Amino acid sequence: MLDIMMITIFAVAIFLVVYHHAIYPLMLKIATKNKKTSHPEINKRCYIFSAADKELSRFSIIIPAFNEAKFIAEKIRNLSFIDYPSDRYELILLCDGCHDDTHDIALQTFAELACHDLNYQLVNFKDNRGKVAALKAGVARAKFDNIVFSDVSALLPVNSLLMLASHFKNPEVGAVSGGYQFIQKGSAGEQSYWRYQSMIKARESSLASVLGAHGAFYALRKSCYQDVPADTINDDFLIPMNVIKLGYRVIYEPRVVAIELEQVNLEQDMSRRLRIAAGNFQQLIYLLPLLSPKYGWNAINFASGKALRAITPFILVFIFISNIYLISIHYFFLSLFVCQILLYSLVILINLFHISPKLTVLKLICYLVNGYWVALKGSLKYIFGLQEKIWTKI
Repeated sequence: MLDIMMITIFAVAIFLVVYHHAIYPLMLKIATKNKKTSHPEINKRCYIFSAADKELSRFSIIIPAFNEAKFIAEKIRNLSFIDYPSDRYELILLCDGCHDDTHDIALQTFAELACHDLNYQLVNFKDNRGKVAALKAGVARAKFDNIVFSDVSALLPVNSLLMLASHFKNPEVGAVSGGYQFIQKGSAGEQSYWRYQSMIKARESSLASVLGAHGAFYALRKSCYQDVPADTINDDFLIPMNVIKLGYRVIYEPRVVAIELEQVNLEQDMSRRLRIAAGNFQQLIYLLPLLSPKYGWNAINFASGKALRAITPFILVFIFISNIYLISIHYFFLSLFVCQILLYSLVILINLFHISPKLTVLKLICYLVNGYWVALKGSLKYIFGLQEKIWTKI
C-alpha cells in the first residue's frame, strides 16, 4: 500500500514539473490561437504641441533610489526627453538614505538646461527605510491620477507615456507593464528563458492579465494602488496583482521596451536571483486567495505559472529523494534515478569548470537547473527568516 502511494505521489510530482514547463505553455498557445490581440494605436506626437495634448492622461513617475550615483543623471535626462507635454507628467525622485552622491548629482542634473522643463519633486530621506516605504511615500506625493514606477538604471523609450495613455483609455485596464531588455545580452540559456517568459506574458495578457510586472517600467491607476506589507520582496509583483484582485486587467505591452543599463557580475546576479526566489515564495503565501475559481483565467495562470514555479524546487527535491526509495521496486525507477544523477552531475561539472555548452538545449537546461538551485536556497532563506529587511544595492 505504501509503495502504491509513493508511486502515485512520485508520478504526480513529475506531472507537475512537466505541466509547468510544457503543458501549461501549450495550453496557453491553444487558448490564444484564434484570439486576436488588439493593441491600441500609440500616438505619434513627434514633440509637436497641439490641442490634443490637453486630452492626454497625467502621470506621476515615481523612482526610488538607493546609491544610484552611476545612473541617476542619465535617468533624469532620459525622462526629460520623453515625448509628452511637460505639464502632463511629473517626476518624484526619492533618495532613500543614500551613502553616495546620488542626491547631489540629481540636483546638478535638474539644473541643466535640457531638464529645465521637467516638473519634479526631489525627496532626500536621511535613513534607508526600504524600497516599499519609498514607493509608498512617492504615491502619497503624487499629484496625478496615474502612477508610473521605474528603476533608476532603466531607460524608457520616448513614447512610453504615449503608450500608457493609449491603454488607459480603456476603463477595464488598471495597470500596464512594458517590455524589458538588458543592454548587454546574457547567456544563450538566459536569452531563451527570457523569450519563453515574454511569450508566456503576452499570452496571459491576451487571455486575462499578465501576472506581475517588471520594476523597470510599469504603470497603474492611482485608484488601483494598494499598500503592500513593509517586508514585501517583489513589490513589482504584488502591486499589479492587487490590481487584478480589484477586478481590473493588467496588460503586457511588448512594443515599448525599457532598457536595463546595469551589468551585474556573477555574484550580484546570484544575490538578485536569491532575492527574487525568496519573493516568489513570499508572494505565493500572500496571494493564495487568487487561486479562487472566481478569478477565472487569472487563477489558472497564477496556479500554473507563479505558484508552481515557487514550489518546483521543493518538488524536484522530493522527486530525487522519493526516487531513492522506489529504486528497489522496479528497474524503471533505477533508470530514472541514474538519469537524474547524470543530469545534475553534468550541470555541476559545467559550473565547476566554467564550460560553455554549444547545444542551446543544454544551455537552457543548465540555466533552469541552476535557477531552481538558487530558488531553493532563496525560498529556504525566506522560510527561516534570513532575508534582508532593507533593500540593498545588488
